[in-house]
Amino acid sequence: MDIIGRERELAELRRAIDRAPGTPPNVVLHGDPGVGKSVLLQAGIAYARERGVRVLGGSGFESEAQLAFGGLFQLFAPVMDYLDRVEPFHRDVLRRVLGLQAGPAPDRLAISVASLAVLAAVAEDGPVLIAVEDAHWVDHPTREVMMFILLRLQPYDLRAIFARRPLTARERVTPGINMLELGPLADEDAGHLLDEVHPGLPESVRRRVLQDAAGNPLALTELPQTSVGVELLPAGAPLRTRLEAAFADRVLALPPHIRTTLLVAALDGDRLEHRAELSPHDLLEVEGLGLVTRHSTPSGLRFRHPLVRSAISGTASPEELRLAHAVLAEQYKDDPEIRMWHLAAASVEPDEATAAEIEAAADAVSVRGGTGLAVEAMRKAAALTPDLADRARRLERAAELAGESGQLDLAQELLDEARRHLDDPARALSTRAQILLLRDGDLDAARRLLRRAPGSGLLVRVLAASYAQDHEEWAEVTGLVSGLVSGSGDPHVRLLHDVFRGEGSAERVRAAFDALPGEAPPGRVAALCRAATWLDLLPDYRPHIRGLIGGEGAMHAASGYWLAAHDHFLAGQWDAAETAAGAGLDLCVRHDLDLLAHDLRCSLGWIAAGRGDADSALEYSRTVEQWAAPRGSGLHLSLSARNLALAAMAHGDYESAYGHWSGISPPGSVPAHVAYAPWTVFELVDSAVRTGRTAEARAHVAAAMRLAVQPPRLRLLITAARALVAPEEEAAGLFRSALALPLTERWPFDHARIRLAFGELQRRRLQPGEARPELRRASALFAGMGASAWQQRAEQELRATGVAVTARPNAAHGLTSQQLEVARLAASGLSNKEIGERLFLSSRTVSAHLYRIFPKLGITSRAALRDALEGAVN
Repeated sequence: MDIIGRERELAELRRAIDRAPGTPPNVVLHGDPGVGKSVLLQAGIAYARERGVRVLGGSGFESEAQLAFGGLFQLFAPVMDYLDRVEPFHRDVLRRVLGLQAGPAPDRLAISVASLAVLAAVAEDGPVLIAVEDAHWVDHPTREVMMFILLRLQPYDLRAIFARRPLTARERVTPGINMLELGPLADEDAGHLLDEVHPGLPESVRRRVLQDAAGNPLALTELPQTSVGVELLPAGAPLRTRLEAAFADRVLALPPHIRTTLLVAALDGDRLEHRAELSPHDLLEVEGLGLVTRHSTPSGLRFRHPLVRSAISGTASPEELRLAHAVLAEQYKDDPEIRMWHLAAASVEPDEATAAEIEAAADAVSVRGGTGLAVEAMRKAAALTPDLADRARRLERAAELAGESGQLDLAQELLDEARRHLDDPARALSTRAQILLLRDGDLDAARRLLRRAPGSGLLVRVLAASYAQDHEEWAEVTGLVSGLVSGSGDPHVRLLHDVFRGEGSAERVRAAFDALPGEAPPGRVAALCRAATWLDLLPDYRPHIRGLIGGEGAMHAASGYWLAAHDHFLAGQWDAAETAAGAGLDLCVRHDLDLLAHDLRCSLGWIAAGRGDADSALEYSRTVEQWAAPRGSGLHLSLSARNLALAAMAHGDYESAYGHWSGISPPGSVPAHVAYAPWTVFELVDSAVRTGRTAEARAHVAAAMRLAVQPPRLRLLITAARALVAPEEEAAGLFRSALALPLTERWPFDHARIRLAFGELQRRRLQPGEARPELRRASALFAGMGASAWQQRAEQELRATGVAVTARPNAAHGLTSQQLEVARLAASGLSNKEIGERLFLSSRTVSAHLYRIFPKLGITSRAALRDALEGAVN
């Protein structure tokens, strides 16, 4: 099939390959995933070969990004004979850096000059094209050499095409490098491509795919095949997330043995020589799902796109990843430098033999000039060292290497870490477990590590148990906490344990806040604020939340954003909640804080569910579940189920809602090890009553009333749940009692739903005069929050009482106030970056808003925004 809509880009590539006068001999293609960089690169390679141009280069792989000069080896592997044609000095430099002979590490300038000399020698025998795919994953030392070469192609019969991910805001474009950005396809070209790859789509489906794909060629190819169905494609999720989710669905549909093989191949950098060991039948199944190309063989796989590799890794649990890395470490036992990284990734518990092997390989890397990469390897060796003195020695060696490579701040950090290991080994172990928990969500590895020293890291154990929601794990942690002698250890451990188990008290949490020193560690403040969320105390400690967000450290700032989003949601300030959650998620993505990132995705799904945006709630839940299920994070799965249930209730689907709620907390039981179970009482009982499960509803109310600790909001929900199962003559009094409880106005969403239920009861009792004030108040509260689906339900009930409800103007089209502001600024011609600067949002958050705005306004592009907004207000 011809390449559609890229005529200008193809012409520029051909001019560079032909060395046309006035055209730079280098092109760097960059753009979003799926925009067609690889397709254009391959087209350029094919064009060059047709004209007798020799092609050298290769591809960057994430798994090789830490392999010093691995990219340089790819470049020169086919032309090693030419090393003998250059000066002996240049030959010796390259042989040393490529690991072909022993000797001291050459200077980086010497390596660059020697590399250019060899390429010039190759070009004497005919024109040469250097083509590199996924250049952003090429190891850093090779990238420096390639940059040197790119700027010096002109005197030789050389040209170069690189493809890489989009430029970041911090990256500076070097003068002399021809950057060619690939944007989305024009609307007409996008339609042409979709009709080529998916002829005969129903017109409604075709329009939706074109709208969601937004001109991205990979999306146009893949989105119609996603297993969730085109009608469920969310409008709010970033395109990369949706594409990766589509690939992940296909991966999860495969048998376990094929998934394991694909995982090993994905971690191995998509090597053709990799021993995939798939049967011909297995390969056909994988190829049929569009995960590998037709050029794959049972013993050599080519993945369709880098997002396939990330989808395969993303659906694997940490333990599955470790086992796959262990397989690769064994396969590369004759290549110490590749084996080193796989060994490090496969290991969690200290092991001196593994640490010593990684140290030796790190030393070899540093000798060959890869000092920066050797730092990280030596640090991993230290992390796996059982003996504290040896661990400190390896950290000091890593600090020495960091100093040699100019990373002076890192060198000081490593020296400080070495001292901590000698001065406070328990603290160092706890810190490592905390990193495993927060960075990777690796609950199992964190627990295994801390079990080696039962008295260490109890706070991390408590936090891990609160996420795992496993009865046996909680029993083990409770035993450790109970074993603390009164007055010994960290008193916050016992407090947090009791709060998360439903046994804490507001008085104890308030006392802990009162006792905080002025310069309290942010980690302690964040932990206490999390406890405050369980007891409805968070609004009293908003200054602490602001302090976390404004302080140093990404981890604590991300926790602050999650707390702020939680607080804003309960206060009915949903635009502010979305802004806080979006800012926190951006921070987590930048700093690899996976656990907190999924906390925030749960918050964003909660907001979407409250608004009645079922598509976005579904997408956030799918993303969370794919990550949480392999890791055993029961809390994330509970929160995901909460969001799906709430979205179903917003649209009156109580059967589905009951299934989700009862999955969190079985009817008649409020398990102490399930953190969110108490907060499902009202919704579970409501959905049970509406689906005819009255006995289950009453049993659940009875179980909830036995809870030892009932914070004010929980008291409100339990009292309202009692009203739902009470006889009609008693129900009204219970509803009034619930609404008369202190602080009820503090939680407008709960308040509004209870008034809606009360109004529905009064209408059923043929008391419209009693129902109307409740329904009006509920409708006003829902409107103030942007809970449009719930507002419509309240208005329908009002109409049933005989009130003529004026149709709401379609100006907002269901847009929140922030979405309306984003739409107006985009209509004025501002870019996402400019809009973000005005509204203090990230460009990614602005993009997410626009994905939600377009379908609500019935448009597919920014160009139509102005007319849509003008038509909406007329």
